[in-house]
Amino acid sequence: MQNSIFLCYPRALLTSLSLPMEMIAAAVSVARIKQCPDRRWKCHVVSALSPAGEPVEYARGLSIVPKFDLASAPEADAIFLPPIWGNPDIVVDRSPVLIRWLQAQNERGAQICATGTGVGLLARAGLLDDKVATTHWYYFDEFERKYPNVNLQRHHFITQAGNLFCCGSINALVDLTVYFIENKFGKEVSQVIEQHFSHEINRTYDKPWYTTGASRHPDEGIIEVQDWMQSHYSQHFNLKSLAKMANMSVRNFSRRFKAAVGKSALSYGADLKIQKAQEMLKDTNLSHQAIADRVGFKDAGYFARQFKIKNKMTPGEYREMVRGKLFNL
Repeated sequence: MQNSIFLCYPRALLTSLSLPMEMIAAAVSVARIKQCPDRRWKCHVVSALSPAGEPVEYARGLSIVPKFDLASAPEADAIFLPPIWGNPDIVVDRSPVLIRWLQAQNERGAQICATGTGVGLLARAGLLDDKVATTHWYYFDEFERKYPNVNLQRHHFITQAGNLFCCGSINALVDLTVYFIENKFGKEVSQVIEQHFSHEINRTYDKPWYTTGASRHPDEGIIEVQDWMQSHYSQHFNLKSLAKMANMSVRNFSRRFKAAVGKSALSYGADLKIQKAQEMLKDTNLSHQAIADRVGFKDAGYFARQFKIKNKMTPGEYREMVRGKLFNL
């Protein structure tokens, strides 16, 4: 059984707790229906600064009463740190016990995921020294000034350094939660969750996910090609032309693209076309043929087949789902 802890402290953004918890609960339901072998995944809200049973204030008139505090919290596989409204130092400076607890959890090998200004707690604990991290864009300069030993990645919404994950926004946290769900239950379950929760949320992968398993710095040559592909998604993507644009041989370009992005350039291009088609199905009344034309599939039948491979449903079924905001398990 997997246990996840969602830390709760004053001024935290409630959405960063409720949304991933709802996604995980939905994933457990889908996994049960699909008879996945291990369907157990519990989420616990844990008070980080006050004793269990005391209300933690979020917005005016809204509070949560956690069942656990740091002393009584169950052992967790993953720990989520929400972002903090306003000046995060108001919470960070009050958290010596939490800092020591995070250090102990890191030594134990738990995955720790911090979002936005909540990343400051990991930095204050010294867990991000000489490691990559990101945070909310508004906090970049202040974060870099306070934590000069952290390798801040301003161009990435998600970073990974071993068991430590940083998200720059709630949207990025949604993407990361889908990733965790896929690791737990497999692609089929994660696709269902992504279809139901992500169609109203902007994608965060305009730049590659930055992980310390890849090169030390972003591959600017590949990023330039990605930017061009995103702006010209209706065109036919040719590997030779893309390599020429990057001033590389086809072999070198293919190797570097896959190393940076995690998939081939042509697979990335196909995913990009399908993503744009999803947006048009949701936001326009264009016919399937018109959408196929606009994203670079001249054959509506081929477009429909590729769409179903990626989404496990037809374009028509997808449009009906996102227009009606249905969520039937």
